[in-house]
Amino acid sequence: MGNEKLDQVLNLEKIGNGLYRSTYQVMNTGGRTIFGGQVIALGLLAAIETVSTDYHLHSLHCYFLNAGKDQPIIYKVESTRGGNTYCSRGVKAIQNGQNIFTMQCSFKKAEKDPFQFQVKMPNVPKPHELKNKSEILNELLDLKQHSSGENIISHLQYLKQSDAKSLFAFKPIDQDCYSTERKYSPQNTVWCRLKEPIGNKQLCHKVVAAYVSDMLMLNAASRPGFHLGKHKFFMTTLDHSMWFHKPINVNDWLLFEIESPVTGEGRGFICCRVWSEDGSLVINATQEGVIRTLKSNL
Repeated sequence: MGNEKLDQVLNLEKIGNGLYRSTYQVMNTGGRTIFGGQVIALGLLAAIETVSTDYHLHSLHCYFLNAGKDQPIIYKVESTRGGNTYCSRGVKAIQNGQNIFTMQCSFKKAEKDPFQFQVKMPNVPKPHELKNKSEILNELLDLKQHSSGENIISHLQYLKQSDAKSLFAFKPIDQDCYSTERKYSPQNTVWCRLKEPIGNKQLCHKVVAAYVSDMLMLNAASRPGFHLGKHKFFMTTLDHSMWFHKPINVNDWLLFEIESPVTGEGRGFICCRVWSEDGSLVINATQEGVIRTLKSNL
């Protein structure tokens, strides 16, 4: 893709007919399980390898069945449909003989039709009008350094370190979103783009968008519990779906408009719209995940 860090994260080796292997796994916080967005992205890359270049990805639907570990994963691709306009692929991710992930993704050939419409993009500040995540965290750390407990300072420092290592730059619309001294709604709207650009291949941009979507969505369902740091949560993705409506460019700023309409019984449901800066609605996505309350020392 032309991005050294991303090429390492999304490195996939063909080992047979419809069989691919990844050996570098991105670990979640705590280092016990792998990041689901990477599994989605690698599964997509495996499926793309089996599809003619005149088809483009328009949707995916996946389930996470078991927690993945820091070990090689085999991606097995099956052709589930081949048509004149549409084709689909089934993907299984297998680790130590156990199926940890399954996905169906659908591709179609380009098509033009005179009937089309979309809803309007929300009226929010443009990226150049906002501070990025690292700037916000630096200011908050300076403010809290002598007035907050060690756990809050440690948490902010962790967020800063994670942001420095991230492949992506973020500019939240709510510029006070990292404070622990207020109540939060179950919405999160943020501009996002790659820090280091990739080439122009459209399928690669969709793969990267799938990767980062799993990074952003589930947190919206836990936001109302962050007031004064009273709750910590165990969170993991159960299922994830995406629909791609128009070409996208992850080198440019994309607006992720995220909302959780309902959370309870240990699960959170999240909806996401992704907009390009010119107002085009390029992606819709939904996700459900486990959200369990843990005791907090904050």
